[in-house]
Amino acid sequence: MLDSRVLTISQIRACENKYIKKYSLNKLINLASKKLAEFLRKNYENKKILFICGYGNNGKDGELAFKKILTKTKSSIITLKKNKKIDEKQIRLLIQKTDVIIDCIFGIGLNRDIKGDLENLIIIINNSNKYVVSVDIPSGLNGDSGKIMGICVKANLTLAIGFYKPGHFILPGKSFSGKVCRLSINLNPNNEIKPRITLLNKSYFNMRFPSFGAEVHKYNKGHVAVIGGEMAGASRLVAFAARKVGCGISTILVEKKYFGFYSKSEPGTIIQNFSLESLKNKDALVIGPGLGKKFNQNKVLKIISAFHGPIIVDADAISIFKDNKDSFLNILKSKQNIILTPHEGEFKRIFNDNSSLSKIQKCYNASQKINNCVILKGN
Repeated sequence: MLDSRVLTISQIRACENKYIKKYSLNKLINLASKKLAEFLRKNYENKKILFICGYGNNGKDGELAFKKILTKTKSSIITLKKNKKIDEKQIRLLIQKTDVIIDCIFGIGLNRDIKGDLENLIIIINNSNKYVVSVDIPSGLNGDSGKIMGICVKANLTLAIGFYKPGHFILPGKSFSGKVCRLSINLNPNNEIKPRITLLNKSYFNMRFPSFGAEVHKYNKGHVAVIGGEMAGASRLVAFAARKVGCGISTILVEKKYFGFYSKSEPGTIIQNFSLESLKNKDALVIGPGLGKKFNQNKVLKIISAFHGPIIVDADAISIFKDNKDSFLNILKSKQNIILTPHEGEFKRIFNDNSSLSKIQKCYNASQKINNCVILKGN
């Protein structure tokens, strides 16, 4: 399970401090550098490797790893010194002779924008057309938010030491991290830490999809109701997608004045006149896609209140409450089995969240606020 865990910077520091208290900082750095050296030796034994090491713990990991593989690979190293000017000419010459650059300039402790010589250094690395491996996190990346601290190394591969960080997977950090691999150093996080962040992979979903015997028919596999509005395309996509992932029947419930927009709906989609009575005998509800910005707010609240199964609330069913947030949030909080699926613009309209918190923390706070699940959509 540790292979799917993502820890925030404060959670990682707490984890490391616990280890350091029991053993020592030197032992932690030695373990990290050993794992790093083993990976590099295994994957780049015949390559010319250049370590570029900063003056923090990330740099120490790189320096020790360099010493561990020096006799078994074609390696060289640049060790940066505080308050000492960087020799850009020397760096360019070394990079020209290099196959793989190991970025150990900054780790998760970076708390300021990168400027001056170090900015120029990262520009040289990014323009080198060499294969770049960042240790733990690309230098210049905020590990919690995925934001760029002035400038950032663009890695082909990031070797996450101990645990994945949120910044590896949130834009723009995702675009700078390349492929991300975890190197275990035997740190064990407290299972009670919040938020608990986990990567979702295919196996997670495979375990949760129901399986059916040969005797099953459409009436055994659930009936999804979609509330339709003036933009038929989105509602039709939902109804069609519901059947694609295994529901037996999907019905779009729409007012008669919009029926003309649904005349070319996909075969298998039922179009039915909307009434609160029509929600009966439906197993799940989707409201929002294609509703239109003029859809009546009170009607949305009544529909959510009247339906007693799982509900997905999306798109226009969120946006129309921009000026009536409390009514909307209260109805969500009063229900169970709600999944709210805003993109970032819709999220800001409802939760007023313009803070500098990471996307994951914002989403976590919102889910606590409505006592239900929030999927904050991105790319």
